[in-house]
Formats: sequence, structure tokens, C-alpha cells
Amino acid sequence: MANIKNLERQHLEIKKLFSEINEKINSKDVAGNIDDLVKDINILAGKLNIHMSSEDKFLYPTLIESDNKELREIAKEYSSEMGDIFAKFNDYKSKFNTKNKILGDVYGFIKESKQIVGLLESRISKEDKHLYPRIAAL
Repeated sequence: MANIKNLERQHLEIKKLFSEINEKINSKDVAGNIDDLVKDINILAGKLNIHMSSEDKFLYPTLIESDNKELREIAKEYSSEMGDIFAKFNDYKSKFNTKNKILGDVYGFIKESKQIVGLLESRISKEDKHLYPRIAAL
């Protein structure tokens, strides 16, 4: 079955970025953290692109072809669900990937950052708790 060590490593890197973004948006000094926030959002976008590409090209197709019915169903559900989540992230990124865009709507940026990071954290947690252990057990 699929080797998930690289995907797990990617999750750790992505979760570290979530933590850094959350810390900066909760600091009450978004303007003072603006350069780092823009950098973090763009790095997060790159890491998510790589991670999603790995899952879409290698992990989910393998699981969908698996003899294990439970893994097939999970893979179909997760693959479909992630497409929706990634579309929401891309909308967020396009809206807030520069200093001027963030400074033009700081309140909206903070609100949407909390929502999208929470959504992505929930999804990664779901994979970490429910999918990856099943794969590792094979």
C-alpha cells in the first residue's frame, strides 16, 4: 500500500504554518505582522498544492483501487471533500495574498483566516486520525 511518511511530514509542516498564522492574527497587530502573514499564506498555498497533488495522483487512486472496501469509500469521500475545501482556500488566498489586500479588509482577513485555517486543520486531523492509521496498519 502507499507509503504515507512523506504525507505525514507534509502535514506537520502545514500544521506549523497554521500555528504561525493563528499566532499572528491573534496578536492584535496584523499590520505589524503583515510581511510574515503574506509570506506564510503563500508558503501554505505552495505546500497545500504539493500535498494535494501527492494525494490526488498517488494516494487516493491507489486507495480507490484497493480491495479494502472501507478504504475505497473513505478515499472517494475524502477526495471529493478536499476538492471543495481546496477551492475555498484558493478563494481565500486570492483575496488575501498581498499586503494591500489584507490591509484593505483587516477584519475580514482575520475572520476568514480563522475559518479557513480551522477548516484545513479539521481536515488534516481527520486524515491523521482516521485514514493514515488505517493505511499504516496494512
